[in-house]
Amino acid sequence: MALITKGEKVGDNQKGQVSEAAARVYEEHYLPALFEEWTPVVTEAAQIQDSHTVLDVACGTGVLATAILERVGSNGSVFGIDVNEGMLNIARSKSSRIVWKESPAELLPFEDSSFDRVVCQFGLMFFQNQEKSLREMMRVLRPDGLLVFIVWDRLEEIPGFAARIDLWRKMFGEETVDEAPCSLGDKDVLADLLRASGIPGAKIKTRKGTARYPSIHDWMYTAAKGWTQDDVLDDKQFERLLREARRAFSRFETPEGTVSFPTSTHIVTARKKV
Repeated sequence: MALITKGEKVGDNQKGQVSEAAARVYEEHYLPALFEEWTPVVTEAAQIQDSHTVLDVACGTGVLATAILERVGSNGSVFGIDVNEGMLNIARSKSSRIVWKESPAELLPFEDSSFDRVVCQFGLMFFQNQEKSLREMMRVLRPDGLLVFIVWDRLEEIPGFAARIDLWRKMFGEETVDEAPCSLGDKDVLADLLRASGIPGAKIKTRKGTARYPSIHDWMYTAAKGWTQDDVLDDKQFERLLREARRAFSRFETPEGTVSFPTSTHIVTARKKV
């Protein structure tokens, strides 16, 4: 694999940045609650085989890349890129076989036609230039290779997300609300982006899932401390949030006190023309 080395910084993408403390909350709480169930789905959709060379874009703390490593075997290779150094620090501790690099998706530091597969799990929504990022993913993909990415469906299809955003807005104001996770949920918007990115004929498949948290406290703590706005709420604000959440979100509680609500995603696959 030939890496392109540049003397200058390859990008200045600050959108979606998280602290290392938030990255650890993400790893310990967000992954089992929201993301781990989708890792085998993306892996299967990508049809990853032994000896493949695979790039995971916006790899985060490495959950997808490490799962892919088991698929490609000793003759394959996996690369993970992310703009978040805090996320990458955790990812690096998981595997020394995977090549981890800090890089924006808009300027991938790889030569043309370098990978058999390019995957991206819940990252595209946060890229500063989504069209350029998709063009970059296709550029580094080999002819007949597969691009696979997954995004959340529309906000109204994920009631837990919608309810949490409504509560955030009510309690702390519009500036604390982040609707980016569902910004590509409209299939027409997603299809338009694919066409604009020069990816005609991509397949979009909607698939249902389930979010699961140990408790409302765990859900609110994860939402407040595990992403880009982890320093927005102080302790008093968090306690007030928790009191309101326990009243407002009782419909998502199971008899055992855990939290469960339906989720929905779009899985996109596109094959590069030979």
